[in-house]
Amino acid sequence: MSRPAATAEQPTVVRNYFDDASSSWGQRYRQAPRGMADVDLLMRRRNIHELLMPLLDAATTTLQVVDIGCGSGDVLAGLPREKMRVFGMDFSPEMVRQASIDHTQDRFLAGDATKLPLAFDSADIAVSSGVIEYIPNPLMAVAGIVATLKPGGHLIISFPNRKSVFRHLLKVERSLERTAHRAKNALRGKTSNNGSGNNRYRHRQWSVGEVTSLLRRAGLVVEEVRINTFGPWGRLGRWRMMSNASQSLSARFKNANAITTRLGSTLVIRARKPDANA
Repeated sequence: MSRPAATAEQPTVVRNYFDDASSSWGQRYRQAPRGMADVDLLMRRRNIHELLMPLLDAATTTLQVVDIGCGSGDVLAGLPREKMRVFGMDFSPEMVRQASIDHTQDRFLAGDATKLPLAFDSADIAVSSGVIEYIPNPLMAVAGIVATLKPGGHLIISFPNRKSVFRHLLKVERSLERTAHRAKNALRGKTSNNGSGNNRYRHRQWSVGEVTSLLRRAGLVVEEVRINTFGPWGRLGRWRMMSNASQSLSARFKNANAITTRLGSTLVIRARKPDANA
């Protein structure tokens, strides 16, 4: 498992980044994607909806759905509220404020995914998109989520795919950009290493095997693994033809197999908490 070194500043850096992005984050769901990161956002939501809808269709009562790392509140937008009550929580207070303005039918609260303010066995479904990669202790976080699920409840969660060729290419591109930036600074007589190509924060990536192992250790049964976002990130990913092709391929080849797991950038998984009576 890829494990970048955590720093004491990481939580503050992550929170500040998403606070700053809160005013425009929701627009990324409502406009044409401007790059592969936007495609990934849209494809994650599409897979989450497709994995969640059968659970809603089968429900005979209203389900309590918890969106952990809810961001602007748009991940669950468009799903019918007749069978679900949504409670969203995010590490960024500004994201929570924006979500509360844009999605008045749902409830939102600022909080830490590792310290959920939820009772044990209280949620039917938990959703977590683009969150776990920022948490220093992912097993503790997932186990905490599992504790809030009712027996038989489900977790739908995304992970960056460590095996993706396109994620490896992005690392190469960023390394080259950093080298070019340092060379330009040297020519100008500057010593600063800040600027183009530097990550604002670090996050982990997982293989399918590592993800399924993590979820099983947390007490879950993996039901379905999907994969999305086929195509280059970085500068090439900003081309419209690339984003269109990635969306098309992600919709067509969403099942994880030996080929797609080497290409797709993100894993979206549905797992179930075993029923104590089963």
